[in-house]
Amino acid sequence: MLRSMLAAAATTILGFSTFTAEAQQTTRWLSASANGNGCPTGTSQVFVAGDEIAWVFDSFFFDLQNPESASRFCRLSAVARIANGWYVGRLEQVLSYAGVKSTFGSRLSVGAASRFFGFTLPALQRNYPNGTAFNSTFAELRNAQNFNVFAPPSYWCRGSRPEGLFQSTLSANGQVFPGGGSLSFAGQGFNVKFEAVAGLLACNP
Repeated sequence: MLRSMLAAAATTILGFSTFTAEAQQTTRWLSASANGNGCPTGTSQVFVAGDEIAWVFDSFFFDLQNPESASRFCRLSAVARIANGWYVGRLEQVLSYAGVKSTFGSRLSVGAASRFFGFTLPALQRNYPNGTAFNSTFAELRNAQNFNVFAPPSYWCRGSRPEGLFQSTLSANGQVFPGGGSLSFAGQGFNVKFEAVAGLLACNP
């Protein structure tokens, strides 16, 4: 499973190459961590490739039967050090997951709330309420944020090496109501994965 996840991560990284090809290795990701009931110590791994950082989780899942509820969360953190002469033009986030829920008798919500260099990013959120079916071996929440709305090039291109935190809280909440519903989130060998990609551009000379 880890080998297949790494292959999937490599495919994803290649998928972002049109924006980041000229900016490879311009972001250093340092001091990455993961804490929460969805990522106990020793159950998550961090991968770094160029301007991308990705966390893969072994314990971010639940299986529910009638009636039951569960909540998983994980707080992520990493220091991003931007190379001199570059600025953040875009930040892309991707949360990948899977699951199966009955149409009736269950609900599921999945999301991520992030900050980068102190700026709050638009939340990733998807809800599957009672009455909505969900059955997917691969689903994702994706957002590509133009970072200039938070910090223009002049914020980064001042001669000093910018350094700041990337922080995100991942969450998944599920409930099965009395009456025969069912819900499985990220079970059956699928690992939840979260990626952040800093799309960097060169400062003007």
